[in-house]
Amino acid sequence: MASNIENAETDDKRTETKQLNVRISLELHEKLDAVNEPKGMVVARALEEYFAKAEKEKESEATGLSQEYVNALLKQLETKDKQIQALTNQLNTKDEQITERDNTTKMHIAQVQTLINQLEKKQLELENEKTEKKKWYQFW
Repeated sequence: MASNIENAETDDKRTETKQLNVRISLELHEKLDAVNEPKGMVVARALEEYFAKAEKEKESEATGLSQEYVNALLKQLETKDKQIQALTNQLNTKDEQITERDNTTKMHIAQVQTLINQLEKKQLELENEKTEKKKWYQFW
């Protein structure tokens, strides 16, 4: 029984109404007269639709602002990605240059080592030649 009383109270609150006196144009009044529903119901429904539409517009504005913010962030991310790609390309180029210089340096080191070996060989030959070549008086 208590639940019936509570339901009745909430129904009363939902159906509570207030009178609203407004002036409307003759054209709207004629259109309102042409409708077969009570005028109060038509006006109440029109106001509900109006406020529902206004609420949706507020939500879409809030979403629009956040969407603009997201788009700005996406553009920043694209820019950063392009910068990262450019820097990666530069790093790859530098790595190739370093590898090329390493190879060139290794070739130079090998050439210098070859020259050193040749010089040492020549020096040994000269020393051997000096020691082998006897002076004319040492010939006997």
